[in-house]
Amino acid sequence: MSYDLISSPSNPRVKFALGLRDAKNRRLERKILIDGTDLISRAISSGVEICEVFVRDSELIQNQNLALFVQSLPPQTRRLRLADVPMDRIQYGDRRLDAIAVAIPPESTLVALEKRLGIPSSESVASEAPVRNQSAGELFLVLDRMEKPGNLGAALRTADAAGVRAVLLSDPISETWNPNAIRASLGAIFTVPLAIASAVEIEAWLSDRNIHCFSARADRGESYTQVAYPARTALVIGNEAEGLQNRWDGAEIQAIHIPMLGTIDSLNASVSGALLMFEVRRQWQVSRAI
Repeated sequence: MSYDLISSPSNPRVKFALGLRDAKNRRLERKILIDGTDLISRAISSGVEICEVFVRDSELIQNQNLALFVQSLPPQTRRLRLADVPMDRIQYGDRRLDAIAVAIPPESTLVALEKRLGIPSSESVASEAPVRNQSAGELFLVLDRMEKPGNLGAALRTADAAGVRAVLLSDPISETWNPNAIRASLGAIFTVPLAIASAVEIEAWLSDRNIHCFSARADRGESYTQVAYPARTALVIGNEAEGLQNRWDGAEIQAIHIPMLGTIDSLNASVSGALLMFEVRRQWQVSRAI
C-alpha cells in the first residue's frame, strides 16, 4: 500500500477517531464512526460520505478481500494503515475490526427526507395525491423517545425487511448515530430513509400527507390484527420504559394494542414494531390477492 503506516496510539488521527466514540464529540465534530468493511460498504452504497478509513495493517498482508475493499473506496477517501496497537485503541470491545471509517452522517431533517423520497414539501403537497403504489401501500414507522441504541438499530433492521418507506424518530433520547445503533441495524440506518424531529412536527408532517397514525398502547385500543390499515399508514411505537403515555393521543390517531397472555404487560419496542409492521404488510398482501 502506498499510504503511510501509523504505529503510535498517540497519533492525532487516532486520537480524533477515538474521541468519536463519545456522543458529545460526534455532535461537535459532526462525524460518526462505522465499524467493519460490511457496514462501511453499505454506507457508501447508500451515498454516505466517508472521510477516512483506518485499516488494520496486519490483515492487509493476508486478506485479499480487505485489500480489494481498500482499493474500491471512493478516490476522495483518506486511507490510513494502522498497526494493531492503535487499531485496538480505536475499536470498541473485544471485536477485532479490520476497518473503521470516519464519516459524515446523512442529513436527517424532514426537509431532507422529502428530497430523498422525492415527495412534495408540506407547502405544496396535494391532500388527494395518490399513493405511488396503491397495491403495496406506504408504511411509515415512528419511534417515540427511543432510548436504547440496540433497540433503535433492531427496529431499523426490521423496518428495512418490512419495506418501510421511512422511519421517523420523535424526540429521541438515544443519540441516533451511536456506533451500537449502526451495528445493531446491520447498516439499515443508512439504507432506510430517516428523519429526526419533534412529535409535534412529525405528527403535522404525517397529517399533511394524509398518513393515518396508529399508536401502539399496552392498556387500550383495538387488537392490532382486527384493524384495517389504509394505504398510507404510520405505526407509532413508544419509549421502552414508559410507552407513549399521553403522547400521540390526538383525535386523529387510533390506538391499537398487542394482546398478551402472560403477566408482563409490554414487549420490547423493536419486537412490538416488528409484529405491527408485518401485520400491516400481511393485510395489504391479502387485499392485493383478492
